[in-house]
Amino acid sequence: MSDTTTQAHPGFGVTAIARDAEVLDSTIHYVESLAGDDGSRDPIVFLHGNPTSSFLWRHVFSRLEGQGRLLAVDLIGFGDSGKPDIDYSLEDHQRYLDAWFDALALTDVTLVLQDYGAAFGLHWASRHPDRVRAVVLAEPVIAAIESEALPEAFVSTRALVRTPGDGEKFVLDDNRFVGELFPGFFLQPLADDDLAEYLRPFPTPESRKPVIVFPRQLPVDADPASTVAYLDAFTEYLRTSDVPKTLLTYEPGFLLTPKVLKWARATIKNLEVVDGGAGIHFVQEESPEPIADAVVATRARAGF
Repeated sequence: MSDTTTQAHPGFGVTAIARDAEVLDSTIHYVESLAGDDGSRDPIVFLHGNPTSSFLWRHVFSRLEGQGRLLAVDLIGFGDSGKPDIDYSLEDHQRYLDAWFDALALTDVTLVLQDYGAAFGLHWASRHPDRVRAVVLAEPVIAAIESEALPEAFVSTRALVRTPGDGEKFVLDDNRFVGELFPGFFLQPLADDDLAEYLRPFPTPESRKPVIVFPRQLPVDADPASTVAYLDAFTEYLRTSDVPKTLLTYEPGFLLTPKVLKWARATIKNLEVVDGGAGIHFVQEESPEPIADAVVATRARAGF
């Protein structure tokens, strides 16, 4: 574990610091707030998806100051985490994230999850159920998504990204996934400084290598089957685990399609579904307060 610390982005709050953990052959960057305690309080772990970073959670993070040991992580290859020479497959992400949980020896964890961060967090939880106390989900990747519920423009762009050569040009060479597609997923345009922070980790085609994997692996109409199998690996955990879970819904939303929501209600044990307000997919930017409230309420159900 690196002992270097720096001040986190001001949006995380005055008590937040940035750290780097030595993980496998690289480093995982994360923002932490102890809010005056010694780090012994139960951790609240925030996991993001593509193409963002821990920065996405800052408005939720700051609202939970003092609730516990807050930890917002940059997935490997994203944000200020290392960019090792790997494929950035789902399994690669899981290996590095698993190693980060172990490096910090986290137990009694509250997981706050979005996008592919939900898949990684729940996969970890399914193999370490004794280390998890509560789960909060916002726009998660947890089951196959039906294409008819997705915007036609996104479906066609995903097909382009999955085409060898065309996908590399769109995502890596021309930077259109981060530079053009991502900014369109907000009800109101991002502030220039905030957009610049999201763009900062991806200055070169090589640095954008992690970005192309996630849309290619997104399970639309049960394709690719490998991702469906990856998600199925934690379905039994969702079905049987007694830990309290909360799923936030959004208007208009994106990944939480009607069929996925119906599946979640029928499948996930001890689940409460709550209205998260207005938002598309990167809902932490647009409706942070309902997420923070859901974390507090779910932890209360867990006995915190």
